[in-house]
Amino acid sequence: MGNIKLAGRYAKSLIDLAKERNQVEAIYNDALYFNAIAENTDFAVMMRSPVIPVDKKQTIFQAIFGSKVSDITTSFFKIVISKGRESFLKEIMNEVINQYNELKGITKVQFTSAVAVDAAIAAKIKTAIEQSTNLKNIDLATKIDESLIGGFMLEYNNNLFDATILHDLKTIKKQFTSNDFVSKI
Repeated sequence: MGNIKLAGRYAKSLIDLAKERNQVEAIYNDALYFNAIAENTDFAVMMRSPVIPVDKKQTIFQAIFGSKVSDITTSFFKIVISKGRESFLKEIMNEVINQYNELKGITKVQFTSAVAVDAAIAAKIKTAIEQSTNLKNIDLATKIDESLIGGFMLEYNNNLFDATILHDLKTIKKQFTSNDFVSKI
């Protein structure tokens, strides 16, 4: 994990500039595009490499992102690279996405289950969350984790609701191991 404070400051600067120029949506889309590219291992290694000179990194960024991102983002990348902070760009772009979501009132919700969830069930889950909480503008992401055995986990705003069989089994195991009525041998 990189420097979260640094990422927050850089992201705030970029979002503030985007607000001034009425390009918040473009910056958000640029951050999503950057994160998709940053998943490439070779690209990630290049960003962290102290051996590759700044001008070469700028040329690589221009070749990859050139006309695919806004002028603000292109300039931002140049500044970040010239300051030697390119290894933090992934964290910065994640923070741009977080600040965009906060600005738009979007809440990220992670729904994890042991089996795949189709679109109709995801829509019902989203509606149930909206009805049982004050949350609006929910961005629901689904994930499959077969180790849960059954049930589901719901994560949002640093809250975790765990209704999985795995959680229940662990709770039962803990109760059995700490049972005061069983003599300790």
